[in-house]
Amino acid sequence: MSKSVKSHSLAIPPECHVALQRLGFSTFIGSQWACVEPIINGEDVLALLPTGAGKSAIYQVASLARNGVGIVVSPLIAIMQQQVEDLVALGIKAEFLNSTQNGAEQNDLHWRLRHGDVEILYMSPEKLLQPSVLGLLQDIEVSCVAVDEAHCVLRWGQQFRPEYAQLGQLKQVFPETPVIALTGTLLPSKEADVAHALSLVSPKVIRESIDRPNLRVQISQKRRAKHQLLGFLMKEGLAQPGIVYCRSRQKTEDIAQWLRERGVNALSYHANLPHEQRIQAHHGFSTGEVQVLVATTAYGMGIDLDHVRFVVHMDLPLSLENYVQEIGRAGRDGRQAYALLFYGLQDILQAWQFVQHEGVGEEDFWELVRCVESLGCRQSALLKVFNQDDTEHCGHCDRCIKQSAQHNVTVAAQKLLTLVHKTRGLASFSVMIATLLGKNNKSVAAFGLSNHPLFGSGKSLDESQWKGVIRRLLALNYIRIHQTAPFMITMDETCRRILKGSDQLILTADFHYPAVKESDELPSLNDRSWKGLMRWTVANKIYEHLSDVQIHKIYSARPKNYASLSRVTGLSVPQLEQLNAEELFGEF
Repeated sequence: MSKSVKSHSLAIPPECHVALQRLGFSTFIGSQWACVEPIINGEDVLALLPTGAGKSAIYQVASLARNGVGIVVSPLIAIMQQQVEDLVALGIKAEFLNSTQNGAEQNDLHWRLRHGDVEILYMSPEKLLQPSVLGLLQDIEVSCVAVDEAHCVLRWGQQFRPEYAQLGQLKQVFPETPVIALTGTLLPSKEADVAHALSLVSPKVIRESIDRPNLRVQISQKRRAKHQLLGFLMKEGLAQPGIVYCRSRQKTEDIAQWLRERGVNALSYHANLPHEQRIQAHHGFSTGEVQVLVATTAYGMGIDLDHVRFVVHMDLPLSLENYVQEIGRAGRDGRQAYALLFYGLQDILQAWQFVQHEGVGEEDFWELVRCVESLGCRQSALLKVFNQDDTEHCGHCDRCIKQSAQHNVTVAAQKLLTLVHKTRGLASFSVMIATLLGKNNKSVAAFGLSNHPLFGSGKSLDESQWKGVIRRLLALNYIRIHQTAPFMITMDETCRRILKGSDQLILTADFHYPAVKESDELPSLNDRSWKGLMRWTVANKIYEHLSDVQIHKIYSARPKNYASLSRVTGLSVPQLEQLNAEELFGEF
């Protein structure tokens, strides 16, 4: 929550003003008071607020403004400890109760709780639901219960951390105590599920828009992904701090090492690293000593950093909620930030396998695929899924910046579906694409497709475009993955509408983020001249006038006057003057 003074015309009770001041704030922002007021009145609340909305201040104010101790249920020990340290520094009697404390420390805390010497108590669900702890809390006055990261009730409650699914019993233990469930991202269809899981009584539902006008969303097909990442870091991400997410732990280490070899100050972060190494990586990134943190999703939940300028996904997330929550970690200070996702058809297959193996929500995954495969503005597509209205164009996503022509690929889809039917869904996507492109290999021959009438009939599209057709068919559920080993797909009944032509399949040209070509002239991101060149290109929107190749030629030639720069770029001197090229000459 921002500590800047903002006017607030609502009648806020004195006890809430005092609580705000003790926390170092002057007033509420956004929907904070709308969440606090019903808790003060003893009502349950479901707060669906995006990253950066100041969720922690809501339950802290409510805990301090009501009589008794506020109970905060948090999934991560590190986050509990950090919040307790921050509160204690403000003079607030905050504590945490977890497995890191010895018996003497826990006994001392129990004594303080019984004697009213604790105002806010943090616990994991596992600790809170221990009979001895519940028995202790029943003997003291509890002001409110806050369940932070409440989406975990659905995601983790089945097998990973079953205690999350049991948090509903808190209303039986504390029937008169208001409960607030807070989460950053939750689809509207799941509001009732979370409320039911926590046994909330007619909760007030407070939802803020996930719209982030300062966040430039880009979704790129993979084409030499590491070099595309480097290209991004040399342009939008130049010398700015950001997070690069990968699914596998090994991949985070490999990419971090690869970036370090190319002059990027990068470290990896994942759950298998030693505790001290994780602490060092987080500290280095949070203090600005490390520019890029390459991490699994083990890094992020509860992280409170305002300086993150970009989030890049090297792999497809497993749900739309995960994706929105993760990109929301960029640009929390309101300044321009970037969200870039690299993915392709193979990523869909790999992510689907992971979804099947881990037992997470399959429909949640396909909701994400439908969103990234939608035809229009990226921001608008996200907002529609969350039932939030917005203008048709955000003006700064990859689709809005470069309007791509849409193509009717219904005939192509009919050809592919015919091959699916012919092979009973057993031929891999690569085999069907090879057949349509007229490539006679062993796999094509094994399915008897070399002499099929459709062999070689799809040369009007290239391999990348055929993959786009397949992704779109998958996203719209015309075909479904049944298994990957051995491979098998099935056709939905709705395929008949495509085959008859009553449904039309429309495709938008894919966006490919430019990949850097490695050579002896590849600049280091710490190179003063390259930084100066990038500052000039960004400040003057040079990418509207010059290609990546031309910009790299400028770096190689290092022109010091208008004439030499004109020869390199092909732009006239008057054009260069309008682009403030004089700023550039002093950088070489």
